[in-house]
Amino acid sequence: MKNTSSPMHGVFLVLGATLIWGTNGPVIRFINSFGVGPLLITLFRITVSTCIIMSICPRPRAQLIIPRREEIAKPLFWLSSLGLISSNLGLSMAFLRISVGLTLILYYTAPIWAMIGAWIIARERPTVVQILALITSLSGVCFAVWDPGEGLRFDLMGIACALAAGAGYALYLLNGRFGLGKVSPFKAYLQNFMWASVICWIAAICSGEVSTLFKAPLKAYIGLLYMALCTSTLAFGMVSRALKYMSSSIASVISMSEVPLSMMWAFILLGERPEKSAIFGGIFICIAVILLSLEPLFYCRDNR
Repeated sequence: MKNTSSPMHGVFLVLGATLIWGTNGPVIRFINSFGVGPLLITLFRITVSTCIIMSICPRPRAQLIIPRREEIAKPLFWLSSLGLISSNLGLSMAFLRISVGLTLILYYTAPIWAMIGAWIIARERPTVVQILALITSLSGVCFAVWDPGEGLRFDLMGIACALAAGAGYALYLLNGRFGLGKVSPFKAYLQNFMWASVICWIAAICSGEVSTLFKAPLKAYIGLLYMALCTSTLAFGMVSRALKYMSSSIASVISMSEVPLSMMWAFILLGERPEKSAIFGGIFICIAVILLSLEPLFYCRDNR
């Protein structure tokens, strides 16, 4: 009984996390209605997450909080923090310019970006499955946003922001695989959020937007706290817990339920119906991600 219930426990945890993540789009639009822009949303979300991570930081804390010189010297150290900002900021901007469903569909090209990054950083040789996934994913993006007769169906900036968000998350993943995360996962986790928070504060102060955050009404802060505590800390914690019961590949496949769940929340809370072209293109992108997630199984079968 224990062996059969544990995997299902992991499935429910991942589904619960994606159910929470699916509310990101409507909540961001709610917060923005009070004049709080994408940069401030990103700033608040990352800053609160950083404080929570530092509060649970194991001892000795100094070794995890203070990076070494050789760690800072590596480009991936900074690219990962910038990627974390790009992931959050790009999503926030895209949610405000294009539909919630299309935003999530384009964001889920992240594994494809990570695959390309691995080819460049580690000189990995592309496999047949990876090339097939790349072609399928690119086809999905084209089907979702491009009409042969009319050209782009949606706002170009919104599309670019959604793709940049996926690419940013890929940089975060690459640091975990090839950068500091390979040596110390928790330190990489803390450093990414800590420096991303610093960069966001500098950008907000220099742009003069930080004053808007202090003038925001209580309702906006409720939305911001929901994002920082629920869609960030709680949801990611649920996925981390789920990885004790299942592989990361299976968790990645199940986490794609965020796409239809986000469409569901957008319909319930915003009355937004997903575009047929976005759904059609999203099917191709989902197939590409599933191929990448299950790629090790193909080689396991070949080895048998």
